[in-house]
Amino acid sequence: MDIRRIGLHNPNMTIARTKIPSYRLFGEHQDDPADFWLHCEPIPERTHLHNWEIALHRHEQFFQLFLLPQGSGEIVSQDGILAFTAPVILFIPPDAGHGFRFTRDIDGLVVTALADRLRSLTAADREIARFAEKLRIVAIAGEDGARAAGAIERIDAELSGRSIGRSLLLEPLMTEALVALTRASRPGNGQPEQDRDLARIETLLTIVDTHFRERHPVGFYADRLGVSAAHLNRITRNATGLSIQNLIDRRTLETARRDLIFTPTPISKIAYSLGFSDPAYFNRFFRKQTGLTPGAFRDRERRRLAD
Repeated sequence: MDIRRIGLHNPNMTIARTKIPSYRLFGEHQDDPADFWLHCEPIPERTHLHNWEIALHRHEQFFQLFLLPQGSGEIVSQDGILAFTAPVILFIPPDAGHGFRFTRDIDGLVVTALADRLRSLTAADREIARFAEKLRIVAIAGEDGARAAGAIERIDAELSGRSIGRSLLLEPLMTEALVALTRASRPGNGQPEQDRDLARIETLLTIVDTHFRERHPVGFYADRLGVSAAHLNRITRNATGLSIQNLIDRRTLETARRDLIFTPTPISKIAYSLGFSDPAYFNRFFRKQTGLTPGAFRDRERRRLAD
């Protein structure tokens, strides 16, 4: 991958953000209708209409992923020009001013998605939040790069077809693409202590997945990792933005939601299966996390699925 920063033709020139036109879609003006959260199309389909150049613009309510297995070009931004050579994936965050100059052999896909889908991920994971702060050029190299590319290709396949349950697959595929991109963008020269802490977090997440139904105190997880509860909480917050208890509660809530929507299991049995000794305690926990009782949540989500 060739990435280099080049100054604009006039190095003293700055472009006010308010003067950059805002588009809703790749090449579409904001007055056009956009009653969807996810869109995908081949890049040549648009670029050849504009002589392989896209003027500086921004998307206030969308972010984009460009999967480029072939060709090269430049991203034109307010800060300068970033050159790239395939195979790469470009990440364009919401409201970032950008334009493109592509070579005529450019090929690939562009995925456009509503910004609120990105915000839900950045709120849940600090590393994804850092990744999403600015324009990125990520090489399609290694397992994570290949996984991100594969997720984007599967998004295109699902949107192009009419298979059963495709709407249920699109959001997890987008999550997979962004998580894999974040991992692929990490430098490989971390300090030994940082590497140990990251390894501890990975182990912690595995232990939480195994034992979250048992409602253990934080000390249980710290003992398993051979560190103090205070130290484990500190590195967990640094890595994820969440405490250990928050991670346990999030894992519990994910399972509760799935069981409430997709199984006929009575709410009391779901509560017991998640380690709650009293269904009333589970009701209070669920309402605190979601603002709804388990019964109200189940009714609402099943009505949505039936629509």
